[in-house]
Amino acid sequence: MVTATEIEAGLAVAEAIVSAIVKVAPAIEQGVVSSIPYVQAIGGLIAGTNATSEEIDAVLARINAATDDFLKPLPPDDGSTTA
Repeated sequence: MVTATEIEAGLAVAEAIVSAIVKVAPAIEQGVVSSIPYVQAIGGLIAGTNATSEEIDAVLARINAATDDFLKPLPPDDGSTTA
């Protein structure tokens, strides 16, 4: 049988996990949204519809710039995402 202490411990772990996800969610969302044009460009390269060397260089430059931007540290937590 599960004790009340075990249930409380499980809830504390679940709360910590949800809290961590909430803190990083904006960065994850930004990464997903910012990746859409690159996924489309890579799909075009594979399909052969935009595979000039200039376009490949442009796509790689955009990917590198977005990667650099994405890897910047997040701003300090201002507490606005906590309940």
